[in-house]
Amino acid sequence: MNDTTAMPIFAAVLAAGIAALGADALAALKGDDVPTFDLRARVVACDGQRPVKKRFNLSLADARAVVFDDDWSNWLNFGSKQAHDALKLYPNLYLKRYPVVTHFRIAGSTASTRIEVEIRLEEEGPVNRYTTDLFGPRLGLILWRDEEKRPRVAPMAEYNQRYWETFKTLSIPEAERPKLFPIIDRFIGGSDDEREWTEGLSYLARAGFNALTVPPSAKHRDLLLKAGLQRTAGAIYNPPGYAFDFTAKPGTVSDGWTGKPGSTSPEAIEKWAQERIDPFLKAGFKAEDIAAYALSDEPGWYFPLWIRALPESSTGLQQFHDYLRAQGLTPPDLGAADWEQVRPLGRTQATDLPSRRLFYWTPRFFAWASAQHFANVTRALERAAWPNMPILTNWNNFSGRLYSPGPSGNNPDKTSPDAAMGGHDWLEFGRLRGTTMMWTEDWFPDASAWQWSFYCARLRCAAAKSGVQFGGYVIPRAAGDRADGILQKILTIIGSGGKALKYFVFGPEYSFPGNCYSENLRVLPKMAEAHGMIGKAEDLLWPGVRPRPQVAILSPRSATLWDERHTATPGRIRDGTNSRMNAHTVDYMAEVFDLYFALQHAAMPADFVEEEDLSPKGLTAYKVVYVTEPNIPVEFQKGLLEWVRGGGTLVTVTGAGAYDRYDDPCNVLADGVGLAETPRERMFIAAPDALQESGQGVAPQGRFVVFGPRGAFANIPKEGILARFDDGAPAVVERRVGLGRVVHFTWMPGLSYFKSSTAVKDRLPVGFSETLREMILHPVRTAGVAPPVQPDRALVEAPLLLSPKGAAVTLLNWTGESLPQVTVAAHLPFAAQSVESVKRGKLPFQRTTQGVSFTLPLDAADIVLLRP
Repeated sequence: MNDTTAMPIFAAVLAAGIAALGADALAALKGDDVPTFDLRARVVACDGQRPVKKRFNLSLADARAVVFDDDWSNWLNFGSKQAHDALKLYPNLYLKRYPVVTHFRIAGSTASTRIEVEIRLEEEGPVNRYTTDLFGPRLGLILWRDEEKRPRVAPMAEYNQRYWETFKTLSIPEAERPKLFPIIDRFIGGSDDEREWTEGLSYLARAGFNALTVPPSAKHRDLLLKAGLQRTAGAIYNPPGYAFDFTAKPGTVSDGWTGKPGSTSPEAIEKWAQERIDPFLKAGFKAEDIAAYALSDEPGWYFPLWIRALPESSTGLQQFHDYLRAQGLTPPDLGAADWEQVRPLGRTQATDLPSRRLFYWTPRFFAWASAQHFANVTRALERAAWPNMPILTNWNNFSGRLYSPGPSGNNPDKTSPDAAMGGHDWLEFGRLRGTTMMWTEDWFPDASAWQWSFYCARLRCAAAKSGVQFGGYVIPRAAGDRADGILQKILTIIGSGGKALKYFVFGPEYSFPGNCYSENLRVLPKMAEAHGMIGKAEDLLWPGVRPRPQVAILSPRSATLWDERHTATPGRIRDGTNSRMNAHTVDYMAEVFDLYFALQHAAMPADFVEEEDLSPKGLTAYKVVYVTEPNIPVEFQKGLLEWVRGGGTLVTVTGAGAYDRYDDPCNVLADGVGLAETPRERMFIAAPDALQESGQGVAPQGRFVVFGPRGAFANIPKEGILARFDDGAPAVVERRVGLGRVVHFTWMPGLSYFKSSTAVKDRLPVGFSETLREMILHPVRTAGVAPPVQPDRALVEAPLLLSPKGAAVTLLNWTGESLPQVTVAAHLPFAAQSVESVKRGKLPFQRTTQGVSFTLPLDAADIVLLRP
């Protein structure tokens, strides 16, 4: 979510929405409900001097007045007509409730104009006088009714006092405020009132926000400095060309989704980047004062729209052909006589091997081309500002699919069987260094705060591929259903190694309806508490990096192109904006999330790898790899087997590796490990509640219950059976393969684990099956892998950050209750001399052969600092 006014696509959507609403579909708030009033004003001073021989043109809605020097104007009326008209304008049209926003304007003002304004309500009450210092022509006015339904009208600065009352209860000491981590938010001033801006910026600063988005002007920079801050942030809705550096023929796609000819040339991109940064520099900001720059918000593209458009772009089609050549393909491989005949292809045309090849590489090309374009724009912004400036693209395809079949969103081809949504593959985007800060957002409630761990692991692995960083948007508007939920969200990002945090967005709500948290300030104290904890631990958190896990999970890519392949009109799968990882998805993709979830509950960190990593070299760091994906390219199946034979432990679930990248049956993995299943269709999962029990069994860890798909062996193995179903079928089989081993589940243990929750505490799911968790962890333990930090309680996560200065352990309590005592064992590469909790101070500790152990009470979260 980019909080910027430079949003051409948003503006177009907004205009279309206003037109669609029409005059008869306004909000429940009616014009007759809006307070009406009269206003008069006079100019007291211009640049500190009484105005002499000055003329000022005043306006309030459609009322006008002219005054000279410091004379009072006549009364300007804001009556019933003006009230009705105001409700048709942004932001009132979208707010649809009190307060109502309008503006008083004064032409002829200077850089500093002091005015007096008198307001008298038509219904009742005395005349109220306000003295205001303006640095521009606008004074924002707020109209509302109080709890007794009495009419009220006041400048925005006066109305905003209701917000500052909460902020006044918070004050993080300057020494404890974060200095290095960008903690970014935005006060959206609605006018040019000095008091309004000064208070807005100052109160946010005292709550620990240290970089605030302001318009890039010298005046707003001065106001920022007055609040004790110097860092700001920038944003735009999309880079030139929206997603690609090739332009389409006019009319083939919306003008908002492509650039004009030449707009994405290298020279044009350099110029565009300089134009984005120059206003900050001209306002007096140093380049390094730009703490972050949001390059794109929720990027995606539609098929078959771009399948039609690409052939109309000579540069785009040439890129497509070059990309196919780079994959080692020739026109005959794609069913064509020459390159002139090779065009992008939709899913319904993929009827034989050559056409399946062409279809497969069509969505792959668009994801790759967009990542390359973003990488070029990012480098241009770095040159215009500073190297490694945090530049982010906010993703909303939360499971990371590059292709989602079906007519999602605003796809104009909703009835087409080739309708689909394209997007970035997170790991590929990271490998290509699409931006310098991998990023996503959390439009989910605090009851799912633990989901940030999954997001962060994937962001971290994407960022690591090109040596950049990651961070995220926290959405306070969606928070507050748990007292400590937002604190846990924040600390999960920072404790997982995130290096920037941005809130979307303080507001106030009346300035940006539907997006702000100004009306949900119950979450603010916990936000400030998290900021204070980060500040106290910053010397170890900021330089800290996660040690490389020894466990990895394959992030599916190829399989996503074949989901719902045999469905005439797909559309059940949703990735964009769907933050429920076990809903509107397919079994193997949900299993990725759920396996991570089980490992998370055991404090076992895991990486995510992409198909290109499946080789002995790419998997060197790992002892255990979990694979759920049904479609794995043949060469990568072979590379995975070679890694296993060299000593790795491979964990597979039903259906894994059954097909190649072109959706042909593939026996490479099955023959290599000696375990083959009967082919089965992948299962669509509408929601976890829809999953039915599919069996029960017994394992050395205890009895277990299975939900979701079950596979069956083509030839039942006679050896290595670790667990059986009650019907006698093998449930888990282990095989030695060379120096390594394979553990195969004929079901999906992660899905079953997620379903095993038996209770809820503090809105958190608890009561998970220990048997299932231990079955999932069995291959890890057998491989000799231990977590770097091990609490003695399940459902306590403990991400570790290491640096030459020491270690920081963030303890995240997902049990739903305060724990009077938790003992933590930490493996450290140094001899710790002190152990300190940011909440409880110095802790006694015991040295162990591999590090230290310590005990402490644990509420929702804590950060423990270990210093050499």
